Amino acid sequence: MKFSVQREHLENELQFLQGIAEKKKTIPILSNILMSADVENLSLVATDLEVSLTTRCPASVEDAGGITVSSKKLSEVVRSLPSGDIHMSSDNGEWLEVRAGDSYFRLVALPVTDFPEVPSTHFEGAVQLPHAIFREMIRRTLFAVTKEDVRYSLNGALLEIGDGVIRMVATDAHRLALVEKTDAEVGTQAQVRAIIPKKALAEIRDLGEPETMAFAQDDHHLYFQIEHRVLATRVIEGQFPAYEKVIPEGNPASVRFSAEAMAAALRRVSLLASERSRAVKFSFATGGATITSSNPEMGEARESLPLAYEGDEITVSFNAQYILDFLSVSTTDEVDIDLKDDSSQGLMKPVSDEDDLKYNYVIMPMRL
Repeated sequence: MKFSVQREHLENELQFLQGIAEKKKTIPILSNILMSADVENLSLVATDLEVSLTTRCPASVEDAGGITVSSKKLSEVVRSLPSGDIHMSSDNGEWLEVRAGDSYFRLVALPVTDFPEVPSTHFEGAVQLPHAIFREMIRRTLFAVTKEDVRYSLNGALLEIGDGVIRMVATDAHRLALVEKTDAEVGTQAQVRAIIPKKALAEIRDLGEPETMAFAQDDHHLYFQIEHRVLATRVIEGQFPAYEKVIPEGNPASVRFSAEAMAAALRRVSLLASERSRAVKFSFATGGATITSSNPEMGEARESLPLAYEGDEITVSFNAQYILDFLSVSTTDEVDIDLKDDSSQGLMKPVSDEDDLKYNYVIMPMRL
């Protein structure tokens, strides 16, 4: 194998592969990327057996062939080199020689035959999705995916596509984020219901910024084509919770507040909240709210916040970080929270949205 490639082109593609390649080195080959030189392209593949990414960059190929090398080390070497051509070669597949200017590197390689087979599809009849909208949906739901491995079906976000609607839902059983786009140009034939792993969502979010992306699926995998890059992910098996039953209807008290002012007050008051629960108490009354926190080991904090509310006083406790997570991705200056009592879930939503996304955020109350 022998080829040359522009440093900038290779470095750009390698950065996308870093999040996929296995970092724990439990299976050494998964820390490597598969490089295949053929005709006028260098193909690059990384996988952790659950998520894989295939990409390419233009190359001048003298002798076709393949090799696997450490994703991390190759990226570090390429990044350290000056602009211009990088010349790479391998005689026996055990070493990759890298030359650029006066620099020379010799990287240990593993056999191509040890690299796992990566699932693929031809994207025939694939659904075309608006990429900007899909990225925004990920941004508004990813933080609500559970960080625990106990409930496997919650380790990703539910994607539903059908009848011109794209919907994404994520929950960790303490809060739920739901965002949907109606009148989306996806075709009435598209019918999708699948749980996308958290890692795959994070990678899709960062894979370029084209106008559209192609989506396909088979019995066990989902495929996303974004420009010349293809991400394949194993579908999470299991039953996603019936999220429709969690969203409260008819909560009588609706409170409107400034997202920026509420976030600032929460950051201050939560400084003295329990580090484990992050619980703060809200007392809503006509014209304002009082936010308090208490920790026997640290002290207590209280702040008053003017807001638009008329009605009976309601006192309820929430995890401050959960509210801050929502406010950090909300795109409007004002936010509504609909409440019932201190033991019922609250419903938060932006007052308006420029991109016509319907966004609901359900948060469970806490007992202090």
